[in-house]
Amino acid sequence: MKKTVLFASMFALALTACTTPGTKTAIGAGVGAAAGAGIGALVAKSTGGKASKGAAYGAAAGLAAGGLIGNYYDKLAKELAQIADVEKTDNGVKITLKGDILFDTGKSALTQESISTLKNLNKVLKKYPKNRIVIHGYTDNTGSAKTNEVLSKARAQAVYDYLVTTDGLKTLSVTYQGHGPANPVADNGTAAGRQANRRVELQITANEKDLK
Repeated sequence: MKKTVLFASMFALALTACTTPGTKTAIGAGVGAAAGAGIGALVAKSTGGKASKGAAYGAAAGLAAGGLIGNYYDKLAKELAQIADVEKTDNGVKITLKGDILFDTGKSALTQESISTLKNLNKVLKKYPKNRIVIHGYTDNTGSAKTNEVLSKARAQAVYDYLVTTDGLKTLSVTYQGHGPANPVADNGTAAGRQANRRVELQITANEKDLK
C-alpha cells in the first residue's frame, strides 16, 4: 500500500505543475492530492477494497479540492492588490494597512483617507461572502504595553466597525483582535521600523467545503 500511496501522491504533485495558474494553487493542489491519496487508500483497505483504487480516487478528490482553494486565493489576492499591500500565506491571504494612513498619532478614529481605502477594499470583499476574516491591530513599542494593547484593539475594532457595521460587509465571520507591539515586522529602534509596525492586518481564509 505504501508504494501505491507514494505513486499516487507523486503523480498528483506532478499534475499541478501544468494544471494550476499560481504557486500557491499548485502547492494547495499537491498537498490536497497527497492527503487524499493516503486517506483514500486507508479507507479502501479498512472497508475491504483495494488500496490502489482508494489512493487513486482520493488523490483525484484531493487534487480538485486543493486546486479550488488555491485558485480562489489567487483571484482574491489579485483583486485586493489593486488597493492595498497583499501577501498570499500558506493558509490564505493577508492584507496590510499602514497605521499612519488609517489613524492620526495615538488615535483610533479613522482618517478620511482611510475611509476611502476601506470602502474600496470592501467592494472586493463583498464579492467573496465565503471568507473568514480576522482583523489584527498592532502598534510600535513606544509607550506602555497596556496603552498599546488598548490602542491596537481599538484600531482593529474601528476597521471592523466600518467594514461590517457602516459599509455592510456580510461574510461567514469577521472578528478583531489587538496585539499591542507584539509580532513586529521591522526594527522598533528606527523611525521607519516603528512606522512599519503600526499597522492593521486582515487575515483572510476560506474553507473549500464552503466554496463548492
